Amino acid sequence: MKLMKYTTVCSVVLLLFTACKEDEGPSIDDHFLNYEIPEIPVTEDYQVGIFYNRGNDITGIPNGDPNFTRWEILTLTDEELSAKNYYNNLTPQVMPESQKEGFLQPDAGSQSFRMIPMIQQHVDDCIEAGADFMILPEVGVDLNQGPGTRLSRGDSLFVTMMLGRSGRGGNKLPMPHMGQPGRDFVDLKTMKIVAGINWNAIVDLPPKLSSSSCIENVAGKTYNGVEYTRQQLLNNFFSEIGKCFFSDESYYKVGGTRPMVYIKNKTGEIYAQNSKAMYDGIRQAVKEATGYDIYIVVESADVWCNQMRYQYFYMQGEVDAVASRNMYDQSEVSRSYMYPQMIDQNWKYNRETALPSFGNGSMEFIPTIGPAWNKLVQDGRGSIGNSPIVTKDPATYRTICNVAKMNAGRNRLIFIDSYNKYNFNSFIEPTVEGYGNGYGKTYLEITRQQFKKN
Repeated sequence: MKLMKYTTVCSVVLLLFTACKEDEGPSIDDHFLNYEIPEIPVTEDYQVGIFYNRGNDITGIPNGDPNFTRWEILTLTDEELSAKNYYNNLTPQVMPESQKEGFLQPDAGSQSFRMIPMIQQHVDDCIEAGADFMILPEVGVDLNQGPGTRLSRGDSLFVTMMLGRSGRGGNKLPMPHMGQPGRDFVDLKTMKIVAGINWNAIVDLPPKLSSSSCIENVAGKTYNGVEYTRQQLLNNFFSEIGKCFFSDESYYKVGGTRPMVYIKNKTGEIYAQNSKAMYDGIRQAVKEATGYDIYIVVESADVWCNQMRYQYFYMQGEVDAVASRNMYDQSEVSRSYMYPQMIDQNWKYNRETALPSFGNGSMEFIPTIGPAWNKLVQDGRGSIGNSPIVTKDPATYRTICNVAKMNAGRNRLIFIDSYNKYNFNSFIEPTVEGYGNGYGKTYLEITRQQFKKN
C-alpha cells in the first residue's frame, strides 16, 4: 500500500512538472525573430537608385589562387570547374548578357570600342528595372592641379560620358552582338545619375586627419603662396562637383530640387571638433556656387554597427541621409540563418532609435539591398568559411525587397547594390539563359514589380 501511494504521488508530481514545463517554458513562438516578412503592396512608387560599377576589378587574380581570374570563377560552368578541381557547386556560373563576347577577359584586347554601346544597354536595363537614377563610381579631386577646383580627369570624363556630353567623335560604333546600329553617345533617356564622392585625397593629405588632428586645426595645402584650409579644400571640391553636374537635367534631385551626392569612402574618418559646422560649410559653399541646396547621403561606415557609434562624425554633422551598405557583406555566419529578420531589426533600430537622436530628427535612413553575395569570386579560396554565400534566388530577393520597403524613409528611397558588381555576384544585369545558371531578366523584372506600381 505504501509503495502504491508513493508511486501515485511521484506520478502526480511528474505530471505537474511536465505540465509546468509545457505551459511556462520558452517557445519558438515567443522569439522576437520568429516572424514572416510580409509582402508590402506598392501604393506609391519608390525612388530606386542602382549602383553602377566600372567592372575593371573582375579581371584581377583572386587572393591565393593564381590559376584563376575572378572572371573565370564567375563564369565557368560546373564541368569546366571540375576539370580544374576547384570551386564547383559554390560559384555563380553565369554569363552577364553584355559580356558574353568576353569583353572583360584579360586577353579581350581593346575595350574602348564597345564601351558606349555596352553602357547604353546597361542604362536601358536599369530603366526596364524601374530605376530612377544610377549612382556612379566616385569622383575624386586632383589636388596637384588646384585647391579642390580640379576633378580627377578620368572620374569626371566618365560622368560626362554618362550624361551624353562626350562620345567617340563622329564614328558610328558597331553593335553586332546586340543586332543594333552603333551610337556615338550615351543616351540616358529617362534615367538620372548621382555622383559618388571620393574625398580621400583631402582626408589623407599629410598630416592625415585623426582624433588629435581635426579638420579645423590641421594644415591644409598651399597654392601660389596662398594656404587653403582643409575646410576650404572640401568646399571647393563639392562646389566644383556642383558647377560641373548639378544643372544638368539628367542629374537626380531629391524632391525635384535638391541634388543628391553620395559620400562613399572614409565616411567615419572626417575628424572634426564640430562636424555640424563642417557640413554646413560645404552646404553654404555649394549654395553660393550653384544656387542648389544639396542632399548629402553618407554610406554607413560599418555594415552592422549602430549609427550611434558615429555620433561625432556624420551623425552630429546632420547629413540628410545615412545609407546602409549591402548587409550580406559580413563574416558572421550565424546572421545568415535569419538574414531577412536580422536585417529588418538592424534597420528598424537605426531608423527608429539612432537617427532621431540627432538634429531635428529629419535624418533619413536608406536601405541598400542586393540580389546575392559571393566573396569567393573576389578573394578566391581564402574567403571560404569566413563570408556566408548568398546565392541568387528569386524568392530571397523578393523577401529582401520587402524588408527594404518596410524600412524606407519619407522620400521612399531604396538603393540596389548593384547593376554590375560582378566580383561579388551582386548584380541584377540579365544573364545568358541556357548558360550555366543563367536567369535572363528575372532580377530586372522583380525589381520593377517590387518598387513600382506598374
